[in-house]
Amino acid sequence: MIKLSLRNRFILYFSPLIVCIFAFGIYNIRTFAFIHNHFEKLQQDVTPTAIAMLELKKILLSLESGIKEKRIDKQQVAESIRQLKKLVSAHGDHENLETNPTEKASHDTMHHVIRTMSLSEYIINQAETGWQDSELATVAEMIHQELISLGPVLDEHLQIHLQQLTETEDFLSLKYQHTLIFVSLAGAAVMVLAVIIFMAMMRSVLGPVKILQEGTRQIGAGNLRHRLAISSGDEFEFLAEEFSKMADKLSQYHESLDLKVQERTRELLDANSELQKAEEQVHFLSQELLEVQEAERQQISLDLHDNVAQELSSLKVASESILEDASQGKSVETREIGEWASLLDRCIKTVRELSYNLRPPGLEQIGLPSAISDYCRDFTRKNNIGVNFSKAGVDTLQLEFNYAINIYRLVQEALNNIKKHADARTVEVKMVSSHPNLILRIEDDGRGFDLDAGYLKARKNKRFGLLGMRERVRMMHGAFRIQATPGQGTRIFIEIPLDPTDVKQ
Repeated sequence: MIKLSLRNRFILYFSPLIVCIFAFGIYNIRTFAFIHNHFEKLQQDVTPTAIAMLELKKILLSLESGIKEKRIDKQQVAESIRQLKKLVSAHGDHENLETNPTEKASHDTMHHVIRTMSLSEYIINQAETGWQDSELATVAEMIHQELISLGPVLDEHLQIHLQQLTETEDFLSLKYQHTLIFVSLAGAAVMVLAVIIFMAMMRSVLGPVKILQEGTRQIGAGNLRHRLAISSGDEFEFLAEEFSKMADKLSQYHESLDLKVQERTRELLDANSELQKAEEQVHFLSQELLEVQEAERQQISLDLHDNVAQELSSLKVASESILEDASQGKSVETREIGEWASLLDRCIKTVRELSYNLRPPGLEQIGLPSAISDYCRDFTRKNNIGVNFSKAGVDTLQLEFNYAINIYRLVQEALNNIKKHADARTVEVKMVSSHPNLILRIEDDGRGFDLDAGYLKARKNKRFGLLGMRERVRMMHGAFRIQATPGQGTRIFIEIPLDPTDVKQ
């Protein structure tokens, strides 16, 4: 299929119509030219002969009248002769042969003209020399005979003119019919051709326009995979290609937007899931906090009742015994005084341990590193688990109490978890100052655990030791990380900003 632009296609469509109109114009011009030539030829053939006949009859009548009156107007006769000579000269230039009645009548007329010229010249000559009656009668008779012979010629010439007019009318009627038929056929052909051209233009223009309209409707409806099937090779094909490129870009943008929406949706779902987990964690931590507070209160009450109260009761009994012996005048034995002092020491020690567990006094007096070191030694002594504490660059740190107590509680909670769950023999506790952070590493050689399963089990059993440590580190704007493998122990990495203002923000 030949591909043409719209301009060339319109030229191709309108060319037959233009050719038909041009041919119609040429035919009309030729017809009118032929009719004009016919009238011109008729005028050339008839008019000179008719004029010659009228002049001839006029001269003959004038001569006949002059002879009868014996008075000849020489000047008028000479003028008539000059006109007749012009007619003869014009007839000679025309050079027509006697091929038709018109030419024959014209030739006969010229014959009479020549005879009349001869008579006129003779009359002028005789008028100068004088007339004889016999000659005058002879000339008059000749003129009369010429008029008589000219009558049939005039009638014949008139009949010929009438016949030519009839033929001309028939010719014009025939030409009119031919022209009417041609104009009708040409008009019908032009109309049919115009309809064909209109339909072709409608197909060439409206077809692609409908395809473009359908394409825009499909794109508007969200069908970005719709493409335009136009291969006309003109501007519409170019528009279709550009439309397809636009649809491709829109499809890419839409897919990219869908991916971004899906990504953001996943992020929102993940964030929502994390938020739900955080809410659950906060709820469980709040519940655990209440339970821990209640457990601490019960533990304090139990310690006060089982230890402090009993030791105070024993101290009271011993004091009453000593006072009773003293009131009776008995001497107080050294053994009793020693037992009383021993009971008092145990009571003081129990109260101190209870106070130490509630608020380690060494944090403010001896500092965080020494307090952690003392706690590690006490933990080793009480639980038979070796705890090795090492430090680097932390002796000169000046930390606020609230900041230091959180770090202390992290170590305390980690060692308690190891005691309860790790079944470890040794523990390594390292505290290093690496500006701008404080790094705390706690590592045991226990049985380890699976992190995911461990967290799920902790939530299920409402044990929030590690979760509490993570939350405490998060509140301090720090980083909390655990490495645990079943059978290979557990490692806890904590990194906390040294600047307390970061924690307060």
